[in-house]
Amino acid sequence: MLMNFIHFVYILSLVGWVGSIVFFSFFTAPVIFKLLDREKAGEVVGVIFPKYYFLGYVCAVMTLLSLLVSTQELFGPKQILLFIMIVGWFYAGLVVSPKSRNLKALRQSASSAEEKESYEVKFKKVHSLAVKLNGTVLLAGLGLLWFSAAGLNL
Repeated sequence: MLMNFIHFVYILSLVGWVGSIVFFSFFTAPVIFKLLDREKAGEVVGVIFPKYYFLGYVCAVMTLLSLLVSTQELFGPKQILLFIMIVGWFYAGLVVSPKSRNLKALRQSASSAEEKESYEVKFKKVHSLAVKLNGTVLLAGLGLLWFSAAGLNL
């Protein structure tokens, strides 16, 4: 009975994490950027990001703990994929996202067009990294779901 609960927590946290990435990346953000001008859309997404990453942190910890409790294996495919997810997510949320927010603020307060353009170039590079990390976490999460589903009996 306890192991059923631990497996439930594992699946719930993993699906919640992957589902939030899919929903935000393919539904929420595109709609926001379609309906609002770029600057306002960026503000709205900027307000969502801390909650988005926090949900991922909670799901990451729950997924990790439940996986550690439910398996004897330390370095299997599931553990490697979860490690990739955790590193990518925490780096994106704790390093890349704050850097992006800072560059946006610097761009807005820049006094010259050249300075604004310089910050815009830097922002685009950081944003590109964030998108790549998000995609990597998503793909690793889908792989982890695949390996997790392989042993299910329905």
